[in-house]
Amino acid sequence: MEASPPDDLAPCHQVRELVSAAADDEVTRHEQALLEAHLADCAGCRDHADRVAMLTRRARLRRVEPVPDMTQRVFDRARPPRLGRGGWLRPALAWVAIVIAAQSLGPLVFGEVEGAPTHVARHLGAFAFALAIGLLYAAWRPHRAFGLLPFAGALVVTMSAGAVFDLASGSSTVLAESVHLAELLGLGLLWMISGSPGWERVSRRGRPLVARTSRS
Repeated sequence: MEASPPDDLAPCHQVRELVSAAADDEVTRHEQALLEAHLADCAGCRDHADRVAMLTRRARLRRVEPVPDMTQRVFDRARPPRLGRGGWLRPALAWVAIVIAAQSLGPLVFGEVEGAPTHVARHLGAFAFALAIGLLYAAWRPHRAFGLLPFAGALVVTMSAGAVFDLASGSSTVLAESVHLAELLGLGLLWMISGSPGWERVSRRGRPLVARTSRS
């Protein structure tokens, strides 16, 4: 039979509600003082508080479940920048970006492109100037190069395809389209800084079968 608390203390049912609230850190200072005073003189409530504390520990402290090692998968997906021996790729990319920016100033500012209306010329200049800014940023922050690669690749490839179509139709000259060489070079440098994604798969396919089986 549980001992009854003294008359000047809070009733047991109220205190046991405070025990549950205290386990969740939801009591005020006044309530905490009432709780401690009651538990000091009430053995039944102390036993209840001990059981609540034990249950709380069991609920919060569980055995850690085994977690698969994701280290290799993270490293496989990571693309740390590769700057070449002596870091030559960064200044090379910056130089190409400056060349592209200089080539785009005429179309962007003056709207002058051979055989193109002023409006179209300015759009072409804006695309090229935006590409130059992206390449400069990649040269400054090479760890961002991989994220820029899809957009730069799509832009350069589509612009180069347009140049090929213009040459095939006779609407442009080789000299006029030679400005795209700097864009192709910039894309190549960006790809190298990005860690040459896809190259390992290509080289693995081109490796002799004997060499691949001997390594495995």
